[in-house]
Amino acid sequence: LDESEKSLDEYRTLQEMFTRRLKPDARVIADDEVVSPVDGVLSQCGFLDSDDLSLIQAKGREYTLASLLGSEEEAVKYKGGLWATIYLSPFNYHRIHSGVSGVLKSSIYVPGTLWPVNEWSVDNVEEVFCVNERVTSVLQSSTGRSALCKVGATNVGKISLSYTDDILCNTNRMKSHRGQPWSWLPSGELKVEKASELGCFELGSTVVFVLDSSYREKYPNLFQNYLSKPVLMGQSLI
Repeated sequence: LDESEKSLDEYRTLQEMFTRRLKPDARVIADDEVVSPVDGVLSQCGFLDSDDLSLIQAKGREYTLASLLGSEEEAVKYKGGLWATIYLSPFNYHRIHSGVSGVLKSSIYVPGTLWPVNEWSVDNVEEVFCVNERVTSVLQSSTGRSALCKVGATNVGKISLSYTDDILCNTNRMKSHRGQPWSWLPSGELKVEKASELGCFELGSTVVFVLDSSYREKYPNLFQNYLSKPVLMGQSLI
């Protein structure tokens, strides 16, 4: 609460407290090109070298990037790239920021269930990130392409976006898409600065941060030094 922009008695509801913003100087934004988009623990990371572009969910469990994003066409753009999974606990700061600067190309909404994404579920529920409701922000920068997938979970039914009101997960408005993935496109060029706010979880959940092969060529050890460690929004991941 020392980092929150308001005192505890200024939050009218538990939801307002969980989705609190931070004081402007609460996080140091690194000068490096790639930073953590959230507070959490970087639980998994790896490379997209397999034919099916698989990612590790937990030991002995994998899922494909196409299943996560809900788009085979988008997934193939990250062949040879790299990825990291960052888990947010309920006590973490719940706003989601951009890990890079670039131009927002699209958002991909995928309907689904709301399984927990705690350690038990990740270890035991097949493709839990791919069956839960989620929305991905796709950015293009001068270096390459990135996708930040925000995964819903139990008690995290709503994922809101800062740059559009057209997507609000787990609401009646999304049911109009009849249970199918849906791509939202900005009406004009929408520039996003590194560490700028993209959206918000209502409680805690998981993000999967994916970058294409151009980032891997430039930063071959990206994410590796932070595996299994806590990270803060704005912290360098290089």
